[in-house]
Amino acid sequence: GLQVVLYIDEADYNPFLVTSTGAKIIVHDQNEYPFIEDIGTEIETAAATSIGMHFTRSRKLSKPYSDCTETGADIPVENLYNKSYSLQICLHSCFQKAMVDSCGCAQYAQPLPAGAEYCNYKKNPNWMYCYYRLHEKFVKEQLGCQQICKDACSFKEWALTTSIAQWPSTVSEDWMLRVLSWDKGQKLNKKLNKTDLASLMVFYKDLNERFISENPANTLVILLSNFGGQLGLWMSCSVVCVIEIVEVFFIDSLSIVLRRQWQRARKWWSGRRGREQQAGPLGRQGHDNPVCIDEDLPTFTTALRLPLPHDSPLPRTPPPNYSTLRLETAFTEQLPDTLELGQH
Repeated sequence: GLQVVLYIDEADYNPFLVTSTGAKIIVHDQNEYPFIEDIGTEIETAAATSIGMHFTRSRKLSKPYSDCTETGADIPVENLYNKSYSLQICLHSCFQKAMVDSCGCAQYAQPLPAGAEYCNYKKNPNWMYCYYRLHEKFVKEQLGCQQICKDACSFKEWALTTSIAQWPSTVSEDWMLRVLSWDKGQKLNKKLNKTDLASLMVFYKDLNERFISENPANTLVILLSNFGGQLGLWMSCSVVCVIEIVEVFFIDSLSIVLRRQWQRARKWWSGRRGREQQAGPLGRQGHDNPVCIDEDLPTFTTALRLPLPHDSPLPRTPPPNYSTLRLETAFTEQLPDTLELGQH
């Protein structure tokens, strides 16, 4: 791990601005920006602090399962820190943008946006009042930054376990302070005090990397599997039963309806074609009476019993034209007996 001795120099502290003595540390990845004021861990002076780390890599599901963002590209806030997206980067970038828009200058503790300049009392004499008023709105969530910024879907986390011991001990305080004063060399003209020092050790508590990921409780495959299992358990259904039900209620019903429509259309077309054939240039004949529905021609007796149609004129049956009824005499001269009968 890492073992260091920090020189605090308590005498340089401003008692009106700082009321505590110590140091603040943070463990972060190289692609992450250290916001030590927000998530830092404080250590005290005159003590040896040991910090054990548990490294955890987490990943959450994005939409529609949560409202997190993958890379921050869908957030309407410019990343001013040139690091991987995080919620703190989005909030600080949003506040800096609001600072430039409201106060006309940028706060010096944060990166400078493009086209802006840091605040100074010569050009911006009232920037401090504007800053505190804007910061108050930010804390009360009135700037809209908390509503715009979202959590990152992928992030790394170090869980810290802190333990503290007295340092230096009573028996080693004298020689250790002399050694540390000598190590400072000519930069220090007086002997160090233990309240100016803090010992820190940071190490991995274990070498295991934990990975936490979210998975959907129900996917389409799991939903269909559960649905089929319940149907098979309570109703003895299977895929074949479902296919048969669909065939009976949909395919067969559709085929019946289409068949009935086809029969109606065929019947209508046959009737229309028959009427066109009946209407000829010579009019209707006796055997063309529309009342006759039999395919065979009616006889003389049945034709006399047929009722006449109401919408059509009376059919006129022409007399039979048989050549056998035409009598031709075989004699050229009339017989005498026929003449006498004709005279009487």
